[in-house]
Amino acid sequence: MRKTVILAIALLVAAGGLVMAGAEAESDDTVRVAGIMMASDVEWFRYIDAGMRTAAEEEGLEYISGNAEMDVVQEGNLIDTYVAQQFDAVIVSALDSSASLPAINRAKDAGVQVINYNTNPPGYDYFIGVDNYDLGFQMGEYFAEYVAANDIADPTIALVTISMFEVGIQRRDGFVDATANVPGLTIVAEQDAANPTDGADVVETILQGNPGLDYIWAANEGGAIGAVVAVNSSGRDDVLVFGTDMSLQAAQYLQDPDSPLFAVSTQQPFQIGYQSIKTAAAVIRGESVPSEVIVPLDLYSKQDPARVDEYLSEAADIMN
Repeated sequence: MRKTVILAIALLVAAGGLVMAGAEAESDDTVRVAGIMMASDVEWFRYIDAGMRTAAEEEGLEYISGNAEMDVVQEGNLIDTYVAQQFDAVIVSALDSSASLPAINRAKDAGVQVINYNTNPPGYDYFIGVDNYDLGFQMGEYFAEYVAANDIADPTIALVTISMFEVGIQRRDGFVDATANVPGLTIVAEQDAANPTDGADVVETILQGNPGLDYIWAANEGGAIGAVVAVNSSGRDDVLVFGTDMSLQAAQYLQDPDSPLFAVSTQQPFQIGYQSIKTAAAVIRGESVPSEVIVPLDLYSKQDPARVDEYLSEAADIMN
């Protein structure tokens, strides 16, 4: 059984520059940690960065961040660079459970501590994140309760998935399992889309082919935003969207009574980043730490607008 630890920590992307977080230290004694973002321009990873920076400042660590730009070769080059520069730890969300391993293993062989966040490739020593099956299951349960509470007969749903990522497969399986006993539920379409542009294109096609579609579930924030755009463009005010991973835009859609976005199940990326640095610092100090830290999930919906307002207020504080 996984050891569940509810914590908070942080580290911000320094846009390619090296920053000293906390008090000054002699160079030989300074603990140096590198964080690698899958894509630094994506809002979710900016929260990861902010969490990491906060924790690095608390720990007095020297921190640098790198942008893998969704490229496993770039990811490997960054890891090799940080190893060559003798960083004490590298924190990474592995882009591919197989292709990312050689660089990760080279770092470990060189004595560099590797902390995995968001994704957990085979043979990992430390993982910080969520159970992605549970993330999908959470929204599936919510959707099932919504259907039951509203006495909806024989609902139809389309899934906008991200099966190119292992976490996407896990989320999809969780959602499908949680909705397996919804009376009469039919999945009429299932296609991949990881970003808003692809999401809008995919959902536009799905809507054209399924004029009686009732609902859409998207496995990530990009797919959900794209689904909202497509539904709005189609004029189909009878279709509701259920999404995954909160964002400023998602929160604004939840605030809008005319938006089709109804609910979002989400991780807490700031806390994932924060805990990743705290774990790295503890490992470097030689302390005993759990191999997995599972950060709690959250959920926002149109049914609780006050919580959406709270999210926007907290996001403004984090991102400023």
